[in-house]
Amino acid sequence: MFYDFIKIPAVVKTGNHILGEIDDLLCSSHLYFPKKILITQENLYNLYKDSLDGNDFFMKIFVQGGNVSEAPEIIEKCKETDAILIAFGGGSVIDIVKYCANKIDKPYVCIPSTLSNDAVYSSVARLTCNGKKTSFGVQPPVGIIVDFDVIKKSPKILILAGVADLTSNLSALQDWLLSHRDTGEPINEIAFMLSKESVMPLFSYGEKDLLSDPFLFDLTNGLITSGLSMIVCGSTRVTSGAEHLISHAIDEYFPEKSTIHGLQVGWAHRILERRYRKGPYSEQVCDFFYRIGLDAAFKDKIPWNDGRDFDMLIPYARKIRNRYTVLNLID
Repeated sequence: MFYDFIKIPAVVKTGNHILGEIDDLLCSSHLYFPKKILITQENLYNLYKDSLDGNDFFMKIFVQGGNVSEAPEIIEKCKETDAILIAFGGGSVIDIVKYCANKIDKPYVCIPSTLSNDAVYSSVARLTCNGKKTSFGVQPPVGIIVDFDVIKKSPKILILAGVADLTSNLSALQDWLLSHRDTGEPINEIAFMLSKESVMPLFSYGEKDLLSDPFLFDLTNGLITSGLSMIVCGSTRVTSGAEHLISHAIDEYFPEKSTIHGLQVGWAHRILERRYRKGPYSEQVCDFFYRIGLDAAFKDKIPWNDGRDFDMLIPYARKIRNRYTVLNLID
């Protein structure tokens, strides 16, 4: 018999006050490495220095994150050292570490400082290259450690962005079904199931729950499961549909009006459900966005209106990639 083999993390750990326990968590999961290299932003290190210094790091590298231009220096410092890379920061830091680790074939662990998107566990790194956001295929991390105390101190708007990014899986899945119906595109049902189930636990929460441990546990595990669905699928089709095309169009063609990725994705998702899709979860999604505080976040952070501005973005979104979505049906 034949099976697909996928890489899953050797350690996934969530909890409070665990940032100083990285050494013990890796050892207890049988991840033994002679050296560990911490890669983070200097201001973030200074903020959590007392906890981080409870671990034994061979080297600390401070980065800005988000731009592929930083990669050569990071690679040069790490390539000759038998070490595991520890990425501590937001999506921009995690993505540059993913990229570098992939280039020099080194394992890495993700320790997010916020939960703003699914970068914590995915095989894609989004980095700015020659002035444009570009996607790079990478290997997933061997470990994920999430300290809820750190997440709770991150800006609330970033947690909301993570919620919106994860919930948009339901939009992507409807587009996948649409393409299956209209073009015969095959569906990986295991990936489909993982993507859908990663979202559903969130719907029981409201804005008052955003900093609660149960909510952060479900959001963390949802983002990890969503990442796993992409790895099983072998592409981002399972988590990225018309809503992501709109967001990427904003980033590429209107960078001066670009904002947080997850918020752009959620804003596009809500409009698609209200105006163009009317899918099985449309009412549930729109009600959830209101209860969790995303409607207010869109109003505050998105410099586009839901009508003419959105429609103007559609032709640009169709240029982003050859992916059949509900946008193909809009005249």
